[in-house]
Amino acid sequence: MLRHVAVLTTLLLLTACGSDVTLISADKVSSFKPGSTNQTEVVAALGKPLHTIQEADGTKIDQYPAEAGAKAGSGFVPEWLGGTSTGGAYNMISFEYSPGGILKDIQGGK
Repeated sequence: MLRHVAVLTTLLLLTACGSDVTLISADKVSSFKPGSTNQTEVVAALGKPLHTIQEADGTKIDQYPAEAGAKAGSGFVPEWLGGTSTGGAYNMISFEYSPGGILKDIQGGK
């Protein structure tokens, strides 16, 4: 049993080490304009979103972790696991797109 716990712990630690997430800054977000920016432009500038939600009506919501008193580019692996400190805080910012891929709204990250 102890061996199984040790293997599981090792796997979790290795997985956590590969989970660096880049926090986006308010400066980057301010360059996107609802009604004219499209999803391709946002993804090109910010990279792949952390989460994507597809609504039944065709609306798509991409979510990114955003700065909240943290240094941009910091990982979110806790310091006690060998990561860097993010000040313990980040926000999620959501980019909502119409079924045609045009940015409708930006929520969060403030």
